[in-house]
Amino acid sequence: MAEFKERAAEAPKSLGLEVRPMPKIQKLKLESEKRSREVSQIGFPYSDLESAISIARALLTHGNQLTRDQLAGAMGQSPSSGAFIIKVSTARQFGLVDTKDGRFQLTDLGFSILDKSEAREKLARVQAFLTVPLYRKLYEDFKGKQLPPRPHGLEHTIVQMGVAPKQRSNARLAFERSAKQAGFFNVDPDRLIEPVVGGTQMLKPSTLADRDNFGTATAATENELPQALDPLIQGLLSRLPNPGDPWSVEKRRKWLQTLAANLDIIYPNDGDASEVNGEHP
Repeated sequence: MAEFKERAAEAPKSLGLEVRPMPKIQKLKLESEKRSREVSQIGFPYSDLESAISIARALLTHGNQLTRDQLAGAMGQSPSSGAFIIKVSTARQFGLVDTKDGRFQLTDLGFSILDKSEAREKLARVQAFLTVPLYRKLYEDFKGKQLPPRPHGLEHTIVQMGVAPKQRSNARLAFERSAKQAGFFNVDPDRLIEPVVGGTQMLKPSTLADRDNFGTATAATENELPQALDPLIQGLLSRLPNPGDPWSVEKRRKWLQTLAANLDIIYPNDGDASEVNGEHP
């Protein structure tokens, strides 16, 4: 076999042909194209929802606004370790953490997912799960349907949705764990079913500052908010301050951004822009 390979390599020379190495630029181009094919085209975390919540809990416990070194210290990890980097990235993918002036801080969703109220925590888990682009697409495409067979059928599906082939196994495992942790497998482990949250009571904090008092909200009766509203919208309305109470511009902006994200989840726009604006061709 070795002798055959040696003869094959010498064949072009025996025919008087010049063998030239591939130009460096062409090599770099091929390598770049290969890497681009391996990059996922849809967002997803490498770890699960509970891992993201551990980052949120560390922020809440140690003062919320922390530098990378401080947050890593609170987690008992090195700021340059792969485990810490993945956890922080996961928390951001689920919408629990963002950064401001170089410091990590909890989002409103991050505060809600740690709330002492079980109803608010469950609502936040649902919203965090649907914040991830891959999970939201899987939920929308298979709502009321059985998921593809696992592992291979589901992995093939998520690759079609934009996950890089080499990342399909990690993406599937993180998805399965997160779906269970968010309550989507409570009824059927093979179907994504949004959990029923809140029962007959809704939470209504007296002011938006209740977020800072953490979990001291009082329960309101079911008649205080229209029952036709989606639970995500009900949860947001319950966080509005009372008329006349102070409400900072920054908190208003975050509330409106969260509302817009929820509307995208609850009311998908299947029409074009002209229909939405009431214009017709």
